[in-house]
Amino acid sequence: MKKILLILFTVVIFVVGSVLAYKKISYNKKEQEIIQLFNKESLESFSKNKDEILEKLKTLDKEEANEFYKKSRETNDIILEKINREHDNLSAKNFTGEKWDIANKFLNKYDLELFYIENDEVIIGECSDFYYKTFKDYVTEDYKEFLKIISDENMRIDHSINSSMSISLEEVANRIIARENFLEKYPDSKLSEYIHDLCNEYRRDYLYLYPDVVPDYKENLKEYKRFQEKYPNSPTTELIGYYLMELNTDNFEDNDNEALTRIIDEYINKYFYYGYLKEREKGNYFSYDSNKLFEEFKMIKEETSEVLKNSSQEEANKIYKNYLEDNNKILEKINENDYTMLDNTFYIGEGDIDKEKLNKQNKFLDNYGLEVVEIEEGFMLTEKKDFYYNIFKNYVSDDYRDFIKLCSEDIDYIDYFSSLEEHPEIIADKVINWEKFLEKYPDSKLKKKANDICYSYRGDYIIALTSLPTTEALKNGKINEDVKELNRFKNKYPNSPTTEIIKYYLENYKNDDINDMLADKNIEIYNKGE
Repeated sequence: MKKILLILFTVVIFVVGSVLAYKKISYNKKEQEIIQLFNKESLESFSKNKDEILEKLKTLDKEEANEFYKKSRETNDIILEKINREHDNLSAKNFTGEKWDIANKFLNKYDLELFYIENDEVIIGECSDFYYKTFKDYVTEDYKEFLKIISDENMRIDHSINSSMSISLEEVANRIIARENFLEKYPDSKLSEYIHDLCNEYRRDYLYLYPDVVPDYKENLKEYKRFQEKYPNSPTTELIGYYLMELNTDNFEDNDNEALTRIIDEYINKYFYYGYLKEREKGNYFSYDSNKLFEEFKMIKEETSEVLKNSSQEEANKIYKNYLEDNNKILEKINENDYTMLDNTFYIGEGDIDKEKLNKQNKFLDNYGLEVVEIEEGFMLTEKKDFYYNIFKNYVSDDYRDFIKLCSEDIDYIDYFSSLEEHPEIIADKVINWEKFLEKYPDSKLKKKANDICYSYRGDYIIALTSLPTTEALKNGKINEDVKELNRFKNKYPNSPTTEIIKYYLENYKNDDINDMLADKNIEIYNKGE
Protein backbone atom coordinates (compact mmCIF):
# COMPACT_ATOMS: atom_id res chain seq x y z
CA MET A 1 0.00 0.00 0.00
CA LYS A 2 2.80 2.38 0.95
CA LYS A 3 4.52 1.61 -2.33
CA ILE A 4 1.38 2.54 -4.28
CA LEU A 5 1.03 5.85 -2.40
CA LEU A 6 4.66 6.66 -3.05
CA ILE A 7 4.19 6.05 -6.74
CA LEU A 8 1.07 8.27 -6.82
CA PHE A 9 2.88 11.06 -4.95
CA THR A 10 5.75 10.88 -7.37
CA VAL A 11 3.34 11.15 -10.30
CA VAL A 12 1.64 14.21 -8.77
CA ILE A 13 4.95 15.94 -8.15
CA PHE A 14 5.96 15.25 -11.71
CA VAL A 15 2.70 16.63 -13.11
CA VAL A 16 2.76 19.77 -10.97
CA GLY A 17 6.41 20.33 -11.75
CA SER A 18 5.70 19.91 -15.41
CA VAL A 19 2.88 22.45 -15.28
CA LEU A 20 5.02 24.97 -13.40
CA ALA A 21 7.87 24.40 -15.75
CA TYR A 22 5.56 24.91 -18.71
CA LYS A 23 4.21 28.13 -17.19
CA LYS A 24 7.74 29.35 -16.56
CA ILE A 25 8.76 28.51 -20.10
CA SER A 26 5.63 30.23 -21.37
CA TYR A 27 6.29 33.32 -19.20
CA ASN A 28 9.93 33.43 -20.27
CA LYS A 29 8.86 33.21 -23.88
CA LYS A 30 6.43 36.13 -23.41
CA GLU A 31 9.13 38.04 -21.51
CA GLN A 32 11.57 37.57 -24.35
CA GLU A 33 8.94 38.68 -26.85
CA ILE A 34 8.30 41.84 -24.80
CA ILE A 35 11.96 42.61 -24.21
CA GLN A 36 12.64 42.40 -27.92
CA LEU A 37 10.21 45.28 -28.43
CA PHE A 38 12.51 47.66 -26.58
CA ASN A 39 15.84 49.23 -27.40
CA LYS A 40 17.93 48.53 -24.28
CA GLU A 41 20.60 51.03 -25.28
CA SER A 42 17.96 53.74 -25.54
CA LEU A 43 16.48 52.83 -22.16
CA GLU A 44 19.90 52.80 -20.55
CA SER A 45 20.39 56.44 -21.56
CA PHE A 46 17.69 57.35 -19.04
CA SER A 47 19.27 55.24 -16.27
CA LYS A 48 22.70 56.67 -17.05
CA ASN A 49 21.32 60.20 -16.76
CA LYS A 50 19.77 59.33 -13.39
CA ASP A 51 23.16 58.17 -12.11
CA GLU A 52 24.70 61.43 -13.28
CA ILE A 53 21.92 63.37 -11.55
CA LEU A 54 22.57 61.60 -8.25
CA GLU A 55 26.31 62.27 -8.46
CA LYS A 56 25.69 65.93 -9.21
CA LEU A 57 23.19 66.30 -6.34
CA LYS A 58 25.87 65.25 -3.84
CA THR A 59 27.81 68.42 -4.68
CA LEU A 60 24.90 70.90 -4.40
CA ASP A 61 23.22 72.77 -1.56
CA LYS A 62 19.41 72.65 -1.30
CA GLU A 63 18.70 75.82 -3.27
CA GLU A 64 21.03 74.66 -6.03
CA ALA A 65 19.31 71.27 -5.96
CA ASN A 66 15.95 73.01 -6.52
CA GLU A 67 17.27 74.64 -9.66
CA PHE A 68 18.92 71.44 -10.74
CA TYR A 69 15.59 69.63 -10.43
CA LYS A 70 14.07 71.90 -13.06
CA LYS A 71 17.05 71.42 -15.40
CA SER A 72 16.95 67.66 -14.87
CA ARG A 73 13.30 67.52 -15.84
CA GLU A 74 14.09 69.38 -19.06
CA THR A 75 16.94 66.98 -19.82
CA ASN A 76 14.84 63.93 -19.02
CA ASP A 77 12.01 65.19 -21.19
CA ILE A 78 14.43 65.39 -24.12
CA ILE A 79 15.69 61.86 -23.41
CA LEU A 80 12.15 60.50 -23.11
CA GLU A 81 11.14 62.21 -26.32
CA LYS A 82 14.03 60.43 -28.09
CA ILE A 83 13.13 57.10 -26.44
CA ASN A 84 9.54 57.38 -27.61
CA ARG A 85 10.62 58.28 -31.16
CA GLU A 86 12.69 55.14 -31.21
CA HIS A 87 9.69 53.15 -29.93
CA ASP A 88 7.00 54.74 -32.09
CA ASN A 89 6.02 51.28 -33.32
CA LEU A 90 4.67 50.37 -29.90
CA SER A 91 0.92 49.92 -29.59
CA ALA A 92 -1.50 48.85 -26.89
CA LYS A 93 -2.03 45.74 -29.01
CA ASN A 94 1.52 44.67 -28.08
CA PHE A 95 0.63 44.51 -24.40
CA THR A 96 -2.61 42.60 -24.02
CA GLY A 97 -3.19 40.44 -20.93
CA GLU A 98 -0.21 39.95 -18.63
CA LYS A 99 2.17 41.41 -21.21
CA TRP A 100 1.54 44.90 -19.81
CA ASP A 101 2.82 43.83 -16.37
CA ILE A 102 5.76 41.99 -17.94
CA ALA A 103 6.71 45.13 -19.89
CA ASN A 104 6.54 47.33 -16.81
CA LYS A 105 8.56 44.88 -14.74
CA PHE A 106 11.24 45.13 -17.38
CA LEU A 107 11.00 48.93 -17.75
CA ASN A 108 11.04 49.49 -13.98
CA LYS A 109 14.69 48.37 -13.98
CA TYR A 110 15.37 51.59 -15.88
CA ASP A 111 12.98 53.68 -13.67
CA LEU A 112 10.52 53.74 -16.55
CA GLU A 113 6.98 52.52 -17.16
CA LEU A 114 4.29 52.35 -19.85
CA PHE A 115 1.48 54.88 -20.04
CA TYR A 116 -1.69 54.25 -22.00
CA ILE A 117 -2.83 57.40 -23.80
CA GLU A 118 -5.79 56.65 -26.08
CA ASN A 119 -6.61 55.00 -29.41
CA ASP A 120 -4.16 52.16 -28.68
CA GLU A 121 -1.31 54.65 -28.20
CA VAL A 122 1.21 54.00 -25.44
CA ILE A 123 4.29 55.97 -24.41
CA ILE A 124 7.26 55.36 -22.14
CA GLY A 125 7.67 57.70 -19.18
CA GLU A 126 9.49 57.92 -15.85
CA CYS A 127 8.01 55.97 -12.93
CA SER A 128 5.36 57.84 -10.97
CA ASP A 129 7.62 58.34 -7.94
CA PHE A 130 10.85 58.88 -9.89
CA TYR A 131 11.47 62.55 -9.08
CA TYR A 132 10.42 62.23 -5.45
CA LYS A 133 12.75 59.30 -4.79
CA THR A 134 15.61 60.94 -6.71
CA PHE A 135 15.46 64.46 -5.21
CA LYS A 136 13.75 64.14 -1.79
CA ASP A 137 16.99 64.05 0.19
CA TYR A 138 18.55 67.04 -1.57
CA VAL A 139 15.94 69.76 -2.19
CA THR A 140 14.27 72.22 0.20
CA GLU A 141 11.17 71.20 2.17
CA ASP A 142 8.73 72.96 -0.20
CA TYR A 143 10.17 71.17 -3.23
CA LYS A 144 10.20 67.87 -1.36
CA GLU A 145 6.53 68.26 -0.41
CA PHE A 146 5.63 69.26 -3.95
CA LEU A 147 7.34 66.18 -5.37
CA LYS A 148 5.57 63.99 -2.79
CA ILE A 149 2.19 65.44 -3.79
CA ILE A 150 2.82 64.70 -7.47
CA SER A 151 4.18 61.23 -6.68
CA ASP A 152 1.16 60.28 -4.54
CA GLU A 153 -1.25 61.57 -7.16
CA ASN A 154 0.45 59.65 -9.93
CA MET A 155 0.54 56.49 -7.84
CA ARG A 156 -3.23 56.68 -7.38
CA ILE A 157 -3.79 56.64 -11.14
CA ASP A 158 -4.10 53.47 -13.17
CA HIS A 159 -2.01 53.95 -16.31
CA SER A 160 -2.90 50.58 -17.82
CA ILE A 161 -4.82 49.84 -21.00
CA ASN A 162 -8.03 49.04 -19.11
CA SER A 163 -8.08 52.34 -17.21
CA SER A 164 -10.33 55.26 -18.05
CA MET A 165 -8.56 58.40 -19.15
CA SER A 166 -10.39 60.59 -16.66
CA ILE A 167 -10.06 60.88 -12.89
CA SER A 168 -12.96 61.14 -10.47
CA LEU A 169 -14.32 64.44 -9.18
CA GLU A 170 -13.25 63.44 -5.69
CA GLU A 171 -9.68 62.95 -6.91
CA VAL A 172 -9.79 66.42 -8.51
CA ALA A 173 -11.01 67.75 -5.16
CA ASN A 174 -8.07 66.06 -3.41
CA ARG A 175 -5.68 67.76 -5.80
CA ILE A 176 -7.26 71.16 -5.19
CA ILE A 177 -6.95 70.78 -1.42
CA ALA A 178 -3.35 69.52 -1.69
CA ARG A 179 -2.39 72.65 -3.64
CA GLU A 180 -4.32 75.01 -1.39
CA ASN A 181 -2.55 73.52 1.62
CA PHE A 182 0.81 73.89 -0.13
CA LEU A 183 0.16 77.54 -1.00
CA GLU A 184 -0.89 78.28 2.57
CA LYS A 185 2.14 76.46 4.01
CA TYR A 186 4.71 77.82 1.54
CA PRO A 187 3.43 81.24 0.33
CA ASP A 188 6.93 82.38 -0.65
CA SER A 189 7.99 79.23 -2.46
CA LYS A 190 9.37 79.64 -5.99
CA LEU A 191 6.85 76.96 -6.94
CA SER A 192 3.86 78.94 -5.66
CA GLU A 193 2.88 80.67 -8.89
CA TYR A 194 3.05 77.42 -10.86
CA ILE A 195 1.03 75.54 -8.23
CA HIS A 196 -1.49 78.40 -8.03
CA ASP A 197 -2.11 78.25 -11.79
CA LEU A 198 -2.43 74.48 -11.66
CA CYS A 199 -4.86 74.73 -8.74
CA ASN A 200 -7.08 77.06 -10.77
CA GLU A 201 -7.06 74.59 -13.65
CA TYR A 202 -8.20 71.86 -11.31
CA ARG A 203 -10.95 74.18 -10.00
CA ARG A 204 -12.17 74.63 -13.57
CA ASP A 205 -12.05 70.87 -14.13
CA TYR A 206 -13.88 70.28 -10.87
CA LEU A 207 -16.83 72.33 -12.02
CA TYR A 208 -16.83 70.74 -15.48
CA LEU A 209 -16.19 73.98 -17.26
CA TYR A 210 -16.33 72.58 -20.80
CA PRO A 211 -18.91 74.19 -23.11
CA ASP A 212 -19.20 71.05 -25.25
CA VAL A 213 -19.69 68.63 -22.33
CA VAL A 214 -22.92 68.42 -20.37
CA PRO A 215 -22.12 67.25 -16.85
CA ASP A 216 -24.25 65.05 -14.64
CA TYR A 217 -25.45 67.95 -12.51
CA LYS A 218 -27.30 65.76 -10.01
CA GLU A 219 -24.33 63.52 -9.25
CA ASN A 220 -21.88 66.41 -9.26
CA LEU A 221 -24.05 68.28 -6.78
CA LYS A 222 -23.55 65.50 -4.22
CA GLU A 223 -19.78 65.85 -4.57
CA TYR A 224 -19.89 69.64 -4.22
CA LYS A 225 -21.98 69.35 -1.04
CA ARG A 226 -19.46 66.83 0.31
CA PHE A 227 -16.60 69.23 -0.43
CA GLN A 228 -18.35 72.14 1.30
CA GLU A 229 -19.01 70.09 4.41
CA LYS A 230 -15.51 68.61 4.57
CA TYR A 231 -13.60 71.81 3.71
CA PRO A 232 -15.69 74.76 4.99
CA ASN A 233 -12.67 77.10 5.11
CA SER A 234 -11.38 76.31 1.64
CA PRO A 235 -11.55 79.22 -0.84
CA THR A 236 -12.94 76.68 -3.32
CA THR A 237 -15.95 76.21 -1.03
CA GLU A 238 -16.74 79.86 -1.69
CA LEU A 239 -16.36 79.25 -5.43
CA ILE A 240 -18.73 76.27 -5.24
CA GLY A 241 -21.22 78.49 -3.40
CA TYR A 242 -21.28 80.98 -6.26
CA TYR A 243 -21.58 78.15 -8.77
CA LEU A 244 -24.58 76.73 -6.90
CA MET A 245 -26.18 80.19 -6.81
CA GLU A 246 -26.16 80.16 -10.60
CA LEU A 247 -27.12 76.47 -10.94
CA ASN A 248 -30.77 75.60 -11.52
CA THR A 249 -31.18 72.66 -9.14
CA ASP A 250 -34.92 72.30 -9.74
CA ASN A 251 -34.64 71.67 -13.47
CA PHE A 252 -31.12 70.55 -14.34
CA GLU A 253 -31.98 70.39 -18.03
CA ASP A 254 -32.52 74.16 -18.06
CA ASN A 255 -28.91 74.88 -17.13
CA ASP A 256 -26.73 76.56 -19.71
CA ASN A 257 -23.34 74.96 -19.21
CA GLU A 258 -21.61 77.47 -21.47
CA ALA A 259 -23.00 80.36 -19.41
CA LEU A 260 -22.02 78.65 -16.16
CA THR A 261 -18.55 78.12 -17.55
CA ARG A 262 -18.19 81.80 -18.40
CA ILE A 263 -19.47 83.01 -15.02
CA ILE A 264 -17.24 80.76 -12.94
CA ASP A 265 -14.22 81.37 -15.13
CA GLU A 266 -14.68 85.11 -14.67
CA TYR A 267 -14.99 84.63 -10.92
CA ILE A 268 -11.79 82.56 -10.79
CA ASN A 269 -9.92 85.24 -12.75
CA LYS A 270 -11.26 87.92 -10.41
CA TYR A 271 -10.74 86.41 -7.00
CA PHE A 272 -8.29 83.52 -7.37
CA TYR A 273 -5.36 85.56 -8.60
CA TYR A 274 -1.79 84.77 -7.60
CA GLY A 275 -1.22 85.99 -4.04
CA TYR A 276 -4.89 86.08 -3.06
CA LEU A 277 -4.32 83.82 -0.04
CA LYS A 278 -2.03 86.41 1.55
CA GLU A 279 -4.66 89.06 0.93
CA ARG A 280 -7.35 86.94 2.55
CA GLU A 281 -5.18 86.52 5.61
CA LYS A 282 -5.27 90.31 5.87
CA GLY A 283 -9.07 90.22 5.56
CA ASN A 284 -9.09 91.47 1.97
CA TYR A 285 -11.79 89.77 -0.12
CA PHE A 286 -11.78 92.22 -3.02
CA SER A 287 -10.85 91.21 -6.55
CA TYR A 288 -7.51 91.70 -8.29
CA ASP A 289 -8.83 94.64 -10.35
CA SER A 290 -10.30 96.30 -7.27
CA ASN A 291 -7.00 96.00 -5.43
CA LYS A 292 -5.32 97.87 -8.26
CA LEU A 293 -7.99 100.56 -7.90
CA PHE A 294 -7.27 100.75 -4.16
CA GLU A 295 -3.68 101.64 -4.96
CA GLU A 296 -4.84 104.24 -7.47
CA PHE A 297 -7.19 105.66 -4.82
CA LYS A 298 -4.33 105.86 -2.32
CA MET A 299 -1.95 107.47 -4.80
CA ILE A 300 -4.49 110.17 -5.73
CA LYS A 301 -5.04 110.93 -2.04
CA GLU A 302 -1.31 111.37 -1.44
CA GLU A 303 -0.93 113.60 -4.50
CA THR A 304 -3.95 115.69 -3.50
CA SER A 305 -2.64 116.17 0.05
CA GLU A 306 0.65 117.47 -1.34
CA VAL A 307 -1.01 119.90 -3.77
CA LEU A 308 -3.26 121.32 -1.02
CA LYS A 309 -0.24 122.47 0.98
CA ASN A 310 0.48 125.16 -1.59
CA SER A 311 -3.11 126.04 -2.58
CA SER A 312 -5.33 129.04 -1.84
CA GLN A 313 -8.80 128.46 -0.36
CA GLU A 314 -10.47 128.93 -3.74
CA GLU A 315 -8.04 126.50 -5.33
CA ALA A 316 -8.64 124.04 -2.48
CA ASN A 317 -12.40 124.30 -3.05
CA LYS A 318 -11.94 123.35 -6.70
CA ILE A 319 -9.59 120.52 -5.76
CA TYR A 320 -12.22 119.15 -3.37
CA LYS A 321 -14.88 119.18 -6.10
CA ASN A 322 -12.67 117.38 -8.64
CA TYR A 323 -11.25 114.99 -6.06
CA LEU A 324 -14.73 113.98 -4.92
CA GLU A 325 -15.79 113.27 -8.51
CA ASP A 326 -12.68 111.19 -9.22
CA ASN A 327 -13.08 109.15 -6.05
CA ASN A 328 -16.76 108.52 -6.73
CA LYS A 329 -15.82 107.08 -10.13
CA ILE A 330 -13.24 104.74 -8.58
CA LEU A 331 -15.59 103.58 -5.82
CA GLU A 332 -18.38 103.08 -8.33
CA LYS A 333 -16.07 100.84 -10.38
CA ILE A 334 -15.09 98.80 -7.32
CA ASN A 335 -18.68 98.37 -6.13
CA GLU A 336 -19.80 97.38 -9.60
CA ASN A 337 -16.87 95.00 -10.05
CA ASP A 338 -17.35 93.26 -6.69
CA TYR A 339 -21.09 93.47 -6.17
CA THR A 340 -21.51 89.69 -5.96
CA MET A 341 -18.86 89.41 -3.28
CA LEU A 342 -20.28 92.36 -1.35
CA ASP A 343 -23.78 90.89 -1.48
CA ASN A 344 -22.73 87.54 -0.02
CA THR A 345 -19.33 87.34 1.67
CA PHE A 346 -20.11 89.01 4.99
CA TYR A 347 -23.23 87.03 5.84
CA ILE A 348 -23.59 83.85 7.87
CA GLY A 349 -26.57 81.67 7.17
CA GLU A 350 -29.82 83.55 6.73
CA GLY A 351 -28.80 87.17 6.92
CA ASP A 352 -26.64 87.16 10.08
CA ILE A 353 -23.51 89.25 9.68
CA ASP A 354 -20.09 87.68 10.11
CA LYS A 355 -18.78 90.56 12.23
CA GLU A 356 -15.31 89.09 12.60
CA LYS A 357 -14.85 88.85 8.83
CA LEU A 358 -16.34 92.32 8.27
CA ASN A 359 -14.15 93.91 10.94
CA LYS A 360 -11.07 92.23 9.47
CA GLN A 361 -11.95 93.53 6.01
CA ASN A 362 -12.44 97.06 7.34
CA LYS A 363 -9.19 96.92 9.27
CA PHE A 364 -7.48 96.26 5.94
CA LEU A 365 -9.37 99.15 4.32
CA ASP A 366 -8.29 101.57 7.07
CA ASN A 367 -5.05 101.97 5.15
CA TYR A 368 -7.02 103.59 2.34
CA GLY A 369 -9.53 105.57 4.40
CA LEU A 370 -12.32 103.28 3.19
CA GLU A 371 -14.83 100.92 4.76
CA VAL A 372 -17.50 98.40 3.86
CA VAL A 373 -20.94 99.35 5.23
CA GLU A 374 -24.21 97.47 5.26
CA ILE A 375 -27.00 98.64 2.98
CA GLU A 376 -30.48 97.25 2.46
CA GLU A 377 -29.40 93.97 0.83
CA GLY A 378 -25.69 93.43 1.02
CA PHE A 379 -22.80 95.82 1.53
CA MET A 380 -21.06 98.62 -0.28
CA LEU A 381 -17.63 100.22 -0.24
CA THR A 382 -17.44 103.88 0.72
CA GLU A 383 -15.13 106.47 2.25
CA LYS A 384 -14.94 106.67 6.02
CA LYS A 385 -17.19 109.43 7.33
CA ASP A 386 -14.42 111.87 8.20
CA PHE A 387 -12.29 111.07 5.15
CA TYR A 388 -12.76 114.34 3.26
CA TYR A 389 -13.00 116.50 6.37
CA ASN A 390 -9.60 115.36 7.62
CA ILE A 391 -7.99 116.06 4.24
CA PHE A 392 -9.57 119.47 3.46
CA LYS A 393 -10.54 121.13 6.77
CA ASN A 394 -7.39 123.26 6.97
CA TYR A 395 -7.38 124.38 3.33
CA VAL A 396 -10.90 125.13 2.06
CA SER A 397 -13.13 128.16 2.73
CA ASP A 398 -15.47 128.21 5.74
CA ASP A 399 -18.58 127.17 3.81
CA TYR A 400 -16.77 124.21 2.25
CA ARG A 401 -15.32 123.23 5.64
CA ASP A 402 -18.75 123.32 7.31
CA PHE A 403 -20.36 121.49 4.38
CA ILE A 404 -17.79 118.68 4.51
CA LYS A 405 -18.16 118.53 8.29
CA LEU A 406 -21.95 118.09 8.04
CA CYS A 407 -21.48 115.39 5.40
CA SER A 408 -19.12 113.56 7.74
CA GLU A 409 -21.91 113.43 10.34
CA ASP A 410 -24.41 111.70 8.05
CA ILE A 411 -26.17 108.63 9.41
CA ASP A 412 -25.17 105.19 8.16
CA TYR A 413 -27.58 103.79 5.59
CA ILE A 414 -28.61 100.83 7.70
CA ASP A 415 -29.27 103.05 10.74
CA TYR A 416 -31.18 105.69 8.83
CA PHE A 417 -34.53 103.96 8.55
CA SER A 418 -34.47 102.71 12.13
CA SER A 419 -33.78 106.30 13.23
CA LEU A 420 -36.78 107.52 11.27
CA GLU A 421 -38.95 104.96 13.00
CA GLU A 422 -37.53 104.95 16.51
CA HIS A 423 -35.64 108.26 16.91
CA PRO A 424 -37.02 110.83 14.45
CA GLU A 425 -35.46 113.61 16.54
CA ILE A 426 -32.07 112.51 15.15
CA ILE A 427 -33.30 113.19 11.62
CA ALA A 428 -34.81 116.45 12.83
CA ASP A 429 -31.36 117.58 13.97
CA LYS A 430 -29.99 116.88 10.49
CA VAL A 431 -32.74 118.99 8.94
CA ILE A 432 -31.99 121.89 11.25
CA ASN A 433 -28.24 121.69 10.69
CA TRP A 434 -28.64 121.92 6.94
CA GLU A 435 -31.19 124.72 7.21
CA LYS A 436 -28.69 126.64 9.33
CA PHE A 437 -25.99 126.07 6.71
CA LEU A 438 -28.26 127.46 3.98
CA GLU A 439 -29.05 130.46 6.16
CA LYS A 440 -25.39 131.08 7.05
CA TYR A 441 -24.01 130.69 3.50
CA PRO A 442 -26.69 131.93 1.09
CA ASP A 443 -24.12 132.60 -1.65
CA SER A 444 -22.09 129.39 -1.30
CA LYS A 445 -21.30 127.41 -4.44
CA LEU A 446 -22.42 124.41 -2.42
CA LYS A 447 -25.89 125.85 -1.87
CA LYS A 448 -27.67 123.54 -4.32
CA LYS A 449 -26.03 120.40 -2.91
CA ALA A 450 -26.89 121.51 0.61
CA ASN A 451 -30.47 122.26 -0.41
CA ASP A 452 -30.79 118.84 -2.06
CA ILE A 453 -29.59 117.11 1.12
CA CYS A 454 -31.89 119.22 3.29
CA TYR A 455 -34.86 118.49 1.00
CA SER A 456 -34.20 114.75 1.29
CA TYR A 457 -33.91 114.78 5.10
CA ARG A 458 -36.97 117.01 5.44
CA GLY A 459 -39.08 114.89 3.14
CA ASP A 460 -38.21 111.65 4.94
CA TYR A 461 -38.86 113.27 8.33
CA ILE A 462 -42.27 114.59 7.34
CA ILE A 463 -43.35 111.38 5.60
CA ALA A 464 -42.32 109.27 8.61
CA LEU A 465 -44.30 111.41 11.04
CA THR A 466 -47.44 111.96 8.95
CA SER A 467 -48.31 108.36 8.22
CA LEU A 468 -51.89 107.05 8.16
CA PRO A 469 -51.88 106.00 11.86
CA THR A 470 -50.90 109.55 12.85
CA THR A 471 -53.58 111.06 10.64
CA GLU A 472 -56.19 108.67 12.03
CA ALA A 473 -55.09 109.51 15.59
CA LEU A 474 -55.58 113.23 14.94
CA LYS A 475 -58.99 112.59 13.39
CA ASN A 476 -59.96 110.76 16.58
CA GLY A 477 -58.69 113.58 18.77
CA LYS A 478 -55.69 111.62 20.02
CA ILE A 479 -52.02 112.46 20.27
CA ASN A 480 -49.53 109.71 19.49
CA GLU A 481 -45.71 109.82 19.65
CA ASP A 482 -45.41 111.18 16.10
CA VAL A 483 -47.73 114.08 16.88
CA LYS A 484 -45.68 114.80 20.00
CA GLU A 485 -42.52 114.94 17.87
CA LEU A 486 -44.17 117.28 15.35
CA ASN A 487 -45.27 119.60 18.16
CA ARG A 488 -41.81 119.44 19.74
CA PHE A 489 -40.17 120.46 16.49
CA LYS A 490 -42.45 123.41 15.68
CA ASN A 491 -42.25 124.70 19.26
CA LYS A 492 -38.44 124.40 19.37
CA TYR A 493 -37.83 125.75 15.85
CA PRO A 494 -40.67 128.18 15.12
CA ASN A 495 -38.78 129.90 12.31
CA SER A 496 -37.71 126.72 10.52
CA PRO A 497 -39.06 126.20 6.97
CA THR A 498 -39.89 122.67 8.11
CA THR A 499 -42.20 124.10 10.78
CA GLU A 500 -44.19 125.67 7.96
CA ILE A 501 -44.83 122.18 6.55
CA ILE A 502 -45.74 120.78 9.98
CA LYS A 503 -48.29 123.56 10.58
CA TYR A 504 -49.66 122.99 7.09
CA TYR A 505 -50.15 119.30 7.90
CA LEU A 506 -51.82 119.97 11.25
CA GLU A 507 -54.25 122.36 9.53
CA ASN A 508 -55.06 120.04 6.59
CA TYR A 509 -54.65 116.44 7.83
CA LYS A 510 -58.36 115.74 7.20
CA ASN A 511 -57.88 116.30 3.48
CA ASP A 512 -57.79 113.02 1.50
CA ASP A 513 -54.94 114.33 -0.64
CA ILE A 514 -52.79 115.39 2.31
CA ASN A 515 -49.76 113.32 1.26
CA ASP A 516 -49.61 114.90 -2.19
CA MET A 517 -50.16 118.30 -0.62
CA LEU A 518 -47.20 117.79 1.74
CA ALA A 519 -44.96 116.69 -1.15
CA ASP A 520 -45.89 119.84 -3.07
CA LYS A 521 -45.24 121.96 0.02
CA ASN A 522 -41.77 120.46 0.43
CA ILE A 523 -40.97 121.22 -3.22
CA GLU A 524 -42.21 124.77 -2.71
CA ILE A 525 -39.84 125.28 0.21
CA TYR A 526 -37.02 123.61 -1.74
CA ASN A 527 -37.52 126.07 -4.61
CA LYS A 528 -37.34 128.98 -2.18
CA GLY A 529 -33.90 127.77 -1.13
CA GLU A 530 -32.59 127.74 -4.71
